[in-house]
Amino acid sequence: MAYVTGVDTGGTFTDTVIVGDDGSRVTGKAPTTPDRPEEGVVASLANAAETLDHPLEDVLADTSVLFHGTTLTTNTVLERTGGDVGLVTTRGHRDALHIGRTTTRTKGLSQQEMQHYAAQSKPQPLVPKANVRELDERTDYAGEEVVSLDDDQVRDAVADLADDVDAIAVNLLWSFRNADHERRVGEIAADVAPDTPTYLSHEVVPKLGEYERGATTAVNAYTAPVLADYVDDLASALSDRGLDAPVYLMKSTGGAMPLTEVENDAVATINSGPAGGVIGSQFIGDAVDEPNLICTDVGGTSFDVGLVIDGDHQVRATSAVQQYSLYQLSVDIESIGSGGGSVAWIDDGGALQVGPESAGADPGPACYDLGGDRPTVTDADLVLGYLNPEYFLGGRRELDVDAARAAMQEHVADPLGVSVEEAAASVFEIVNGAMADLLRQVTVERGHDPRNFSIFAYGGAGPLHASFYGEDLGTQSTIVPLGDTASVFSAFGISTSNVGWVEEMSNPAVAPFDADDLADTFGELEDRIESDFESQGFDTDAVSYAREVDLRYKGQVHQVSVPVPTGDLADGDVDDLLERFEAKYESLYGPGSTYAEAEVELVHQRVRGSGDTTNPTLAASAEAGDARTDARDVYWPDRSAFVETAIYDGDRLTPGDAVDGPAVVQLPDTTVTVRPHQRATVDDYRNIIIE
Repeated sequence: MAYVTGVDTGGTFTDTVIVGDDGSRVTGKAPTTPDRPEEGVVASLANAAETLDHPLEDVLADTSVLFHGTTLTTNTVLERTGGDVGLVTTRGHRDALHIGRTTTRTKGLSQQEMQHYAAQSKPQPLVPKANVRELDERTDYAGEEVVSLDDDQVRDAVADLADDVDAIAVNLLWSFRNADHERRVGEIAADVAPDTPTYLSHEVVPKLGEYERGATTAVNAYTAPVLADYVDDLASALSDRGLDAPVYLMKSTGGAMPLTEVENDAVATINSGPAGGVIGSQFIGDAVDEPNLICTDVGGTSFDVGLVIDGDHQVRATSAVQQYSLYQLSVDIESIGSGGGSVAWIDDGGALQVGPESAGADPGPACYDLGGDRPTVTDADLVLGYLNPEYFLGGRRELDVDAARAAMQEHVADPLGVSVEEAAASVFEIVNGAMADLLRQVTVERGHDPRNFSIFAYGGAGPLHASFYGEDLGTQSTIVPLGDTASVFSAFGISTSNVGWVEEMSNPAVAPFDADDLADTFGELEDRIESDFESQGFDTDAVSYAREVDLRYKGQVHQVSVPVPTGDLADGDVDDLLERFEAKYESLYGPGSTYAEAEVELVHQRVRGSGDTTNPTLAASAEAGDARTDARDVYWPDRSAFVETAIYDGDRLTPGDAVDGPAVVQLPDTTVTVRPHQRATVDDYRNIIIE
């Protein structure tokens, strides 16, 4: 048996999916170990190997490829645990990262956080001003040298920084137009301080926008040493246990990269974890002929939503972390602080709130009985009967109902003057409402009709809440993908990814654009990607390319990404490009929003290259038998009361089975709810489809 394996390290749990070449699937789960994350990976793999009834060493020896997603780089920035970074920049631009943009105070904040202006501030700088060195050099907007570079000044700046920092970021003005000065700084740095890694902005992200380019380069320098150390530890831990197969790390773009590339492109793993679920949804959607999907992931701390439209996942050209705007292409995912661990609390006005603060894995919800004493969404789910206290995580953790009730009583029920059950029901409905609001934002408010979509519900708590947050939107159906694999679906999605490289370049121009110039720039970007694939031993004839341009009306700040056909470009292709821009602009901002009199600007060109690896095989796998096992009282908001509800063993559901609501389907690592007026069926891949 040959295995394709995906491992996803989340904030609470590390998840594993192992898929055999016959389509069989097993899952594993273990607590995330923040101080030594590779230990959580090994423990999760070992948990999956136990299900296979094979030693971990044998399973790893039979693994053909392993994909891994990690939150390490994101957490490094959020928790400020990266290395000391020095910055070398052009004279007069020392404060660019500290000044930021007008949106820096609010970038990445939730709507709730944006309401409190007095509490907002710019992020703590990743590069202290004491670690910034300026050079007397200048290249103009056209790439012409205005002031030459002084090599001795560079040597002094690098030598001065090298004693105090772990990495150096270089961001010179207009370097994306002419990188000669940055290259020379890199050469001198390699000579003067060979043990201090140096990152050049034109190599990290050669794009217009001094602040974003500098922030992206600084974040890469800040996180790369941490990620590189982790990757070394992970590779050793896996190799010591018998793995002799390629290991790829998930990127925010939806592709993966070899471990040998992580130090050069660490920033590409920022916010990459949730991307796995969207990529997996696209993979399953293609198999079951569902081209339009709303991908929803409810984990311990957050609710993440992405879209698949016409079979393609949606991406955005920028991302944000710790209020820094980064030039980092990423799967387009919106998140709010609503997860199983989200804390319920009463605000100063006496209103019940849920999240965004989370109890996390330690101490976790009150029902975990690990010292947590504040009520969470998981506690509400337990009080209302949706969760079986003896079967949480397949029985690996028993939940304390009394602790959940006591926390709900003290912090919600008593302050509001209601019963524990009423308090839990209120928490449940508030979090479902918040999730439904986010779904409306990413569909209706973006010009998409939700009636043309199906919802994919995954994550530990997604299948429990999806029948509630999905129905009000009027979608076609709610699908729990691959049965119990839904609880570790991001790990499965990571295992379906291909190796990918993205190359971008700013090429400012005003329409009408020169077709030959566009084609030459795309050719240069594609040559870079081809070289990357060749270095990894890929057959470049099998690499697929996707081209894009970012366009905007002159004077605007935000751009719209528009696809461009591959191959040679003619003037007619440029005309078609402008028509597609206007059509997409109206789809985003409404009919009549285009402004024909304004000139259209080209800002960036982008190429995405994708190389196939070994994708997992899909096949049905289930044990036949009578799936209905029991009944218990469960609270249903439709009835505003507890109702005797049928309980099903999800592992015993087989293709063709149907479940009429009200019902609860228990799987080892997740729970599926079927409301009183709903009906669920099981398809050939054990997807549970709720109509």
